[in-house]
Amino acid sequence: MPSIVEHSVEIAAPVEKVFAYVDDFHKTREWMYGLDKIEHVGGNQHGVGAEYDGVMKVGVSLSSRIRCTAYEENKMIELTSVRGIRNTQRWTFTALDDNRTLVDACISYSLPGGPVGATMAAGIKPFVGIAVKHTSETLVRNVESLRG
Repeated sequence: MPSIVEHSVEIAAPVEKVFAYVDDFHKTREWMYGLDKIEHVGGNQHGVGAEYDGVMKVGVSLSSRIRCTAYEENKMIELTSVRGIRNTQRWTFTALDDNRTLVDACISYSLPGGPVGATMAAGIKPFVGIAVKHTSETLVRNVESLRG
């Protein structure tokens, strides 16, 4: 059974600016808590088919290859694992007005079963709340401080 984390944050910036920042995998380590590594490994760099290898350190190291499975510029990005820890991230972007954007994140993940999965779950659980709070605060601060 997957675990699901949902969170929304409002950013004082136009939707195009927010989307471009989140869509740039080179910047992801600047704002995503626990992301130790991300590298483009196949397909386009943006949009459906783009693939990335990543390592999250959240109590334990979790590796995954993710592929962009849905993409609508300035509206939505969905990334789904194709190898490693099973997870799906769906980021939606809603323009509230010309200079305010609502970002909704829904992240689901499944850990292996048995003793290994139980150990991993115990190591991850304390970090989930911290990760969501830190990621949101950093994303807002970083995007709002961009020029242009």
